[in-house]
Amino acid sequence: MRTLVSNDGRLLVVAVDHPLYSWPCAGLEEPAALIRQVVSAGADAIISSYGMLRNHREAFGSAVPILKLDLTTVAIGGHYPLSEYVIAWTIDDAIRVGAGAVLTFVQLGADFELEALRCAARVAAEADRAGIPYVCEIMPVESVRYPDPAAPLAITAACRVSAELGAHLTKTTMPTPPAAVADAVAFGVPVILAGGDPVDNREALYANVREVVKAGAAGVAFGRNVWGDADPSGTVTRLHSIVHGPK
Repeated sequence: MRTLVSNDGRLLVVAVDHPLYSWPCAGLEEPAALIRQVVSAGADAIISSYGMLRNHREAFGSAVPILKLDLTTVAIGGHYPLSEYVIAWTIDDAIRVGAGAVLTFVQLGADFELEALRCAARVAAEADRAGIPYVCEIMPVESVRYPDPAAPLAITAACRVSAELGAHLTKTTMPTPPAAVADAVAFGVPVILAGGDPVDNREALYANVREVVKAGAAGVAFGRNVWGDADPSGTVTRLHSIVHGPK
């Protein structure tokens, strides 16, 4: 089975799947152009929806397309409300459109957590059968069980669950403090950290990336903090130099 991480054990991912569940997404009006731009700047993989991957497969170039298999109701105005995600596409669909990996989303602490975990378990097994990597995007959400969804214990629990489910790569929330990810990377599955909400202080953002990589994370998966920035290429170039080292 193909591994997603590079030879150095690191991975820089850009997520462009956001219009599947939220609009507007300023910076993603022309997805193919943005994908080409970030791949040229050094993105190793791109998280995409089915339609964008099918329609713009050539734009991904050397980057690995990661197909998001699930969806939710669509929000407008830049909001990301807590909502249930359901599986909409299959492993066969992913292979047909040229995906190099698949992804589903689990929200720990949500009322529908158990069903999301069950779906993740089935996708992990089906991905093994097909020989395609499975990325488990698993994040605690603010709830009775997770009053602080960025707490180190919550993030470590999420990463351990991902490993138990059979994921080949875990995407989760950056803990507070970022260096606490050291406890979450000890389960034999590479961990990448999401960028989350747009950050105005770019140097602080890059400092957090340095911390998590130093603590053992494989890299990051940024969406809004890449395509929502005035200079997506510059952001990816900078992230690449932190995750992989200078070109």
